[in-house]
Amino acid sequence: MASVPPSLLEFTRECLANSISRTDIHKALTDAGWSDREATAAIQSFAESPLPVPVPKKRVSSGPREAFLHLLAMLLLYMTAFATGAVLFLAIDVFLSDPTNRGISGAESMARFHAAILLASLPVLALVRWAIKRDIIRNPAIRIAPVVRTLSYITLLITSLILVCDMVAVLLGFLNGDLTLTFILKSGVVLLLAGGIFLWYISGLNFEEKLGEDKQQDALMQESLWRPRLALAGFFTASVCLALALWIAGNPISQRLIRLDSQRVGNLRSLQDAVERFYKKEKRLPKDLGELKTFPDTYNYETTDAVTGTPYFYSSTSKTNYKLGAVFDLATPQRQSNSTRSRDGFYHHEAGAQKFDLSVK
Repeated sequence: MASVPPSLLEFTRECLANSISRTDIHKALTDAGWSDREATAAIQSFAESPLPVPVPKKRVSSGPREAFLHLLAMLLLYMTAFATGAVLFLAIDVFLSDPTNRGISGAESMARFHAAILLASLPVLALVRWAIKRDIIRNPAIRIAPVVRTLSYITLLITSLILVCDMVAVLLGFLNGDLTLTFILKSGVVLLLAGGIFLWYISGLNFEEKLGEDKQQDALMQESLWRPRLALAGFFTASVCLALALWIAGNPISQRLIRLDSQRVGNLRSLQDAVERFYKKEKRLPKDLGELKTFPDTYNYETTDAVTGTPYFYSSTSKTNYKLGAVFDLATPQRQSNSTRSRDGFYHHEAGAQKFDLSVK
């Protein structure tokens, strides 16, 4: 129900106090330029009573519980929409090859981050929405509480700005000749997410504006079928993105093994640098890795595997050539094979013991 201006409320009260019929009051207000909705809201602000004076209806107010639930639901919705869009962006980068894209370094870590957001926010959002729906069933007037309407309009403002910015980005991309498939798909993701949230809230506000009207009251209390379906579609999309993020992130156990292998790669690089410094100073290769610790300039702590305690393999094959090696748990992940970090040869490896042929510069 729309809010009623004080002047209109006072006029309606005086008319009812003078026994003027509600039909005549409504006609006088509409003839004076007030809208049908404003006139109806003013008249329905007073209950029909046999008393000689108008009896005002109780105004809908919201307490801390309604403010907490709706604010929490709005923030969780933002988090879920952001994570869903980020996962879709990441999937577009993973599955589509764009010549202007220099790679998706850290895709697994980003996928894990957004999967964690979805795992945490989706169940809580569903629980909060269930609590709000239960309160509405008990007291439908909560839907038109001021805090609910305020938060709804804030969300409409945010989504409207996002939609406008998305349109500007598309037009700018068109003018710059950058309308690639990747760009179009990402713009479509923003449009669908922001547009879905906008439709959800604007339809709720339109429904709430009709609450309290006499005509078709029972029918108005039943929401249209497409709005629950929109919510279900949003939840389904977020769930699919969660599964997609978990797939991109990989098995958590495998991820630990990958990190351990990356640590071994980093240690071998450090040893390579130490050997280079040793050769530059001594004009020869070290006899073993332990000799690197005899000089401050070449001292290296990580000469053994931190997990197994096995020393890293080292042997000199000539005056300037040598071998370095380690035992890896897994082979190099496929998505990391094209990384620029592979230029020293350490990044490409199979599972098990691997030895790399190196030479000092």
